[in-house]
This record gives sequence, C-alpha cells and structure tokens, in this order.
Amino acid sequence: MRSRLVRRNIFFGWYIVAAGMIINMLIGGLVMHSFSFYVAELKAEYLWSASLFAFAFTLTRVESGVLGPIQGWLIDRFSPRTMIRWGIASTALGMFAFSRLWDEGSFIGFYFLISIGASVGGFMTISVVTVTWFERLRSRALGFMAMGFGLGGFLPPVVGTLIEAVGWRWTAMLSAAVLLVVGMALSSLFVRDPREKGMEPDGGARTPASAGTGGRFTPADANRAYRHRDFTAREALRTRAFWALALAHGTPLMVISGMMVYFATRVQEIEGLTAAEAGAAWSVMSAFQLVGQFTMGYLGDVISKRLILLFCMVGHGAAAIIFGIADSYWMVMLCSVVNGLAWGARGPLITALRADYFGASSFGQIMGWSSTVMMLFMVAGSLVVGTLRDATGDFTLGFTVVGIGAATGLLWVMIASRPRLSQVVAAARKLSPLSAELIAVSRPNRSGGS
Repeated sequence: MRSRLVRRNIFFGWYIVAAGMIINMLIGGLVMHSFSFYVAELKAEYLWSASLFAFAFTLTRVESGVLGPIQGWLIDRFSPRTMIRWGIASTALGMFAFSRLWDEGSFIGFYFLISIGASVGGFMTISVVTVTWFERLRSRALGFMAMGFGLGGFLPPVVGTLIEAVGWRWTAMLSAAVLLVVGMALSSLFVRDPREKGMEPDGGARTPASAGTGGRFTPADANRAYRHRDFTAREALRTRAFWALALAHGTPLMVISGMMVYFATRVQEIEGLTAAEAGAAWSVMSAFQLVGQFTMGYLGDVISKRLILLFCMVGHGAAAIIFGIADSYWMVMLCSVVNGLAWGARGPLITALRADYFGASSFGQIMGWSSTVMMLFMVAGSLVVGTLRDATGDFTLGFTVVGIGAATGLLWVMIASRPRLSQVVAAARKLSPLSAELIAVSRPNRSGGS
C-alpha cells in the first residue's frame, strides 16, 4: 500500500524538454514571429523600402546556414548549457541594442546579432541535448520541445498590443528582459548527457560499467561499445542518407519561407480580406502546427517516421498550391490547416530520424552541416515567390513552383534508407575486425524509425 502512495519520479530529460519548449516559445514568439510588427513600425517611422527588410531576412538565413557547421562543432566541443547561455545573452543584447537603432546600418547590424543569438541558443542546441537524453521516445521528446515555436505563434498579438501601448522601442527592451531572465534561469537544466546524472537515455538508473572487474575494460565492454557505435560527422557526410535527409528537410522550407514573408500580402490580395483575417489564418496555422508536433511525436515512436514524412511532403506541396490559387477565405484556412499539420510534424520527425541513423555523439556537427543545405532552400523560397510575383502580377505561379519543389521531398524521403558504416576498427583490439564490423553495421540497439 505504501508503495502506491510514493509519487513516481519524473525523468530529468522531460525537464530539459519543458525548458527547451519555453525557450523556443520565447525566441520564436518575441523575435521571429513578431518581426513583421517591428517592420511595420520601422517603415512608418523611417520610410525605409521593403527591399531593406527582405535583405535583412535573407542575410540572417545565410548567416544561419554558414554558422551551422561552426555552431555544431562548438556544441560538441563545449557544453550545450554554455552555448545556450551565450545565445540567450546575445539575443537579449541584440534586442536591447535594436531598441536604440537610428539608421539602416544599425538596424541590419543589430538584427544580425539577434539572429546569431537565436540560432546559438535555440532549436539546434536544444535538439542536440534532447536526442542525447532520449532514444525510444526521441520523436515524442523532440515533438514536445518543438511545440514551443507553435506556442510562440500566439505571442505576436501580445507584442502588437504592447507596441500600441508603449511603443516599439520599449517593447523590444521588455522582450529582451523577459528572454534574459527566463532563458538564463532555464539554462541550468541543460545537462549534455544523462550519464552525468547517473541515468540512461529514456530514464532508469545507470548500470556501472565493468562491474566486478575492477574498472578494467573487458571484451564485454567492447561489445557494448560497438553495439552503440555512432557515426562521426565525416562518416555521416559520406552517406546518401545524410544528403537525402538534408534535402527532405530543406525543400519544404521554400514553402515556409514564402509564407513567412508574403502570407499577409497574399491574403489581402483576395477581395474582401484584411490584415486581421490574415492574422487569424496564421494563428490557425500555428494551432495546427502544435497538433502536428504533439500527435506525430507520439506516432513517430510507434510507426515508421519515413511513412509519416511522406504525408508531410504531400501536405506542404498541396498547401502551397492551394494558397497560390486561393480566391476565398475558406481556401486560405484549408491551406493553414494542412500546412500547419505538415510543418509541425516534419521538423521533429526528420531530426529524430537523423539521430536514429547517425547517433548522438556527433549530432551537433551533423545537424550543423545539414542546416547549411537547408539554408539554401529557405533563402530560395522567398526569392522565387517574390520574383515571380513581380514578373506575373500575382502569387499563383510562385507558390505553385515552391509547392512542387516541396513535393519533391517525397523522393528524398524514399531514398533516405538507414546508412551503414562500411569500415570500423576493433575496439581496443578486444574484438576481431570482422566481429566489430558486423556489430557496427547491424547497429541492433538503435531504434528503427525507418
């Protein structure tokens, strides 16, 4: 009877997931999703051209791609806690400096600093910690963690209200203060490896290695090490799966990029629709993004991640084409629902699949190199949609093109089969090379997901 009354301890990894969700919510809501509110105020106050803001957006996407491999190396080299603290501090400093800007140059410089901080302290660094703490429940954990961005989609109305009440400069300073205080407090939870706290991935107490052997490295230890052999970044880059997953992750970003820049403009081109209705449709997309992250996170731990991703690619492509030809509000809402579900599911599932394939040891560098490929599509999406809008006079062709591009993700997902290590070296010469190779190739303790 007494044992039933004892409260079950919550696995520490879930505290990390919750902290990551909150940090992603603040960065996504106060910085990324709210960018258009600041753009509107700056255009009204300084009369700057729209191309200046498009240039700033493109510059930050390029920065994210170039920074990716460096950031990945830094995450693997230093503790994620340190990287998150650097990132939060840089973002808050950038937001405070942004509140004091005076010309185009200061705007671009401060926004660039904000972008670097958000990249270092946000999704990629938190993902590295999450995939280390979870294996069997990896999709679920990443899905919950990524829900922060969906929740952040509900913060822009708050930011807009604050701007009307106290002005955009004070709003930026208040945002910086909230992000700094909350982010720094939560950063202490980010322990890189569960073994540092005497735990194993997904929970449970750690079994001491080489128990009863006086700490000596035994053939049994070598066997366990090779059964969990992870890819190095260099080995991962040589596989077809790495490039296929990077392309599958990147092609739908053309749709996301185009909508992030032109969603409100496209909706208001439909007769009778206003900015308020565009905002409501974007909130619906954010809500269904949460649904996708929550439900697909669970399903990804039960059924094939690749099967779910096939539906995500179709969803992104269909949503873009519907948006391009939309002539009524119900079509805009249909686009919001379909794209939101696909958006919410795709990112966490591909991240989890990448970790399933390559392991957690060098995941920061592997994710960093992947982001370089993804950046190209993020930049291309808004450029393609904008250029074709100017050439044709409407958005139909532009969103159709990026929709077809997103649908090609079907091909990349299908060819992203589980990679195999072609050559290994016997651990501490305790195994024969043939035995070590067979164990490393089969990777029997890695979760499936394929």
